[in-house]
Amino acid sequence: MIKHIFTDMDKTLLNDKGQINPKTAEYLQKIDLPLTLVTARAPKEMQFAIDDLNLKGEQIAFNGGLIFFPHKDGNEVISSNPLQAEAAKRVIEEIQDKYEGVSVSWYTKDEWYAQQEDDGTRYETSITNIKPTLKKYSEIDYTEPIYKIMIVGTNMENFDKVVDIIREMKLDGVSANHSNYNYFEITNEVAVKSFGIEYIRQRDNLKKEELLAFGDGENDIKMFETVGTSVAMGNANDKVKSIATYTTLSNEEDGIVHGLENVVNHLL
Repeated sequence: MIKHIFTDMDKTLLNDKGQINPKTAEYLQKIDLPLTLVTARAPKEMQFAIDDLNLKGEQIAFNGGLIFFPHKDGNEVISSNPLQAEAAKRVIEEIQDKYEGVSVSWYTKDEWYAQQEDDGTRYETSITNIKPTLKKYSEIDYTEPIYKIMIVGTNMENFDKVVDIIREMKLDGVSANHSNYNYFEITNEVAVKSFGIEYIRQRDNLKKEELLAFGDGENDIKMFETVGTSVAMGNANDKVKSIATYTTLSNEEDGIVHGLENVVNHLL
């Protein structure tokens, strides 16, 4: 029987506008199982979902780079694994704004930074309703932990070029993955979704087969491999679907609700 549910946010829990469909919100508010968000997002970008779903337990940000317990007066950090400062500096200095149609921004625990607003940051803002704090690359304080560097492509030829450059850098202690076809995110190598799930599994003395996860992207594969039952959204690509135990409807069609009611209902 399933005892804990984990879900990605973008394109999974959230619709294409970055919102939780009312049917999904109502269903998850009533479900009698712990629910943990496991996302590449920063805590401040997760807060509306935590509030809307009235979530009480630990939540997983930056793909596992930060595990925190949400409180009304601030978040209690449970586990913290930011990028090594030298790795963050190398990536940012290598890419910066050298490639047209490629947006580079970075996240500390509490802030999202970019040198300027561009098509990539504006697209992210349209999803999260949060604007970046503007800071020049030359003013970055690398002693302040950076949890994620986000590359967003609007010129896909240049975006693919940048992805190849970062992969070829072979940085120690780094995980670099697509979270969407035009999103590439760099985090600590420990910051994979399996890390946060394994922390909760061991703490609560749960078995792998008692864990259920929903996701749609490449960065959800490690999550799928860590749980006993995985459900790919209908909008996921074929690779993700091939790894998942089951496939449900898309994020626009309340796929999580359909999955819980009709796909894995025999396990609940």
